[in-house]
Amino acid sequence: MKNAHALTLRSITDDDMTAEKALMIGRMVGRSYRTVCIGSDTGPSSGMVKNALISGLLSAGADVNDADVAPAPAVALASKGSDCMLMVGEPNEQGVISRIYIMNSDGSIFTKEQLRQMITAGGADRALPGHKDIGTLRLCDSAADGYNRAISGRYGKRIDAPVILDCGCGCTSVCAPQILASLGADLTTSNAQSDPRYSPRPPGVGANDISGLAEIVDTGLGSIGIALNGDGTRLALIDEKGRFVEPENVLALLLIYLKPSSLVVPFDASAVVDDAFRDLIGEGMSTDSAARHGRRIIRAENDLESVTAAIRKNNAEMGALTDGTFIFPDITMCPDAINAAAVLAGMSGENSISSLLESFPRYTALRESIYYSGNAELFNRKLGERLKDLDTEDVWEIEGGRVGMSGGWFAVSRNKDDPEYIDVAAEAKDKAYLVSMMELAKDIVRDCM
Repeated sequence: MKNAHALTLRSITDDDMTAEKALMIGRMVGRSYRTVCIGSDTGPSSGMVKNALISGLLSAGADVNDADVAPAPAVALASKGSDCMLMVGEPNEQGVISRIYIMNSDGSIFTKEQLRQMITAGGADRALPGHKDIGTLRLCDSAADGYNRAISGRYGKRIDAPVILDCGCGCTSVCAPQILASLGADLTTSNAQSDPRYSPRPPGVGANDISGLAEIVDTGLGSIGIALNGDGTRLALIDEKGRFVEPENVLALLLIYLKPSSLVVPFDASAVVDDAFRDLIGEGMSTDSAARHGRRIIRAENDLESVTAAIRKNNAEMGALTDGTFIFPDITMCPDAINAAAVLAGMSGENSISSLLESFPRYTALRESIYYSGNAELFNRKLGERLKDLDTEDVWEIEGGRVGMSGGWFAVSRNKDDPEYIDVAAEAKDKAYLVSMMELAKDIVRDCM
């Protein structure tokens, strides 16, 4: 990479990070934002990338608050008052060079349009300041402690539950165990030390990633297991019987317990999420929360940028993806698995999570992809017209559409990895109804081609 003109939207967001690129990104950000808060995870390359990034920021005249090694939600909280936030880490793939995540001061991810504007404004044609005008670096080593106090202070009663917590030797080690312990949880920690040279498992939080945690959950004691990913933005849950809980069921549990007045979820989220939000399941859940009038679900595209934008537009109380990502806007707009872990721990002290899950309805889903290389705008217009003709009021048009039917739902969307394919998904309790609904959805897609 020879100069900042080589920085493009693709080069900033891909996984091919280098120290030189980090320096150039720092200069680009520093030309547009005067005060920047930066944090990193414990990835082996995170320190190198962060130091190069800080050098670029300072050389462009930006003042930098270094939150050191801390989870993304803690850095987001410490970023309030800054112009933007940067997080360095490798939360979703082990063994790759750490990436740079450019975020707003409230913890929300930069949109593609924001990145494009910054690339234009922060180009190399703008001269760097002289040595007298370079930025200043300030160590903000209280970010983790401040976050710990903020989360602990949200809960008025102690947690009376045995919890096994796996931090994966990541940066969540400086926050999650301290918070759960301060709230009174009977806490057993696993891999709760920060260690950039050792990772006991992949940094993901899927069933295969945390299989070891399920083996140490004490089914006799009734403990639950919680695993956090590399930067504290996603979690996985093991119930009291040692079973991995699907992320959408974790979301359903949180909704029944918290009863938010408004929720943003991807348009293809499972119907169990709708059931939980509408209090159709989870009877007998012990909770201090009460449902309010005028509650509503807002659908968005299945990506963090879209969900975050919908939360902000609708002033929603909570948002989530379908992979164990949860957003609590009254804290920050950054995905916050540590706060979600505290909620789940409190819930398990008052309820049997495994019993609640066993009472959930069983939905079956089908997914297919149909090849289509035609005009996307024309397809979407035809699709919108067809969906409006259906005998239902539950229709969402979001770069495709989701339709709620009497016994389930189906959705049509453009494949994000290969735009020449149309994804069709459907879900229902009754398998025969599911098949007929799926055929209806595919017929509609073919008619719109």
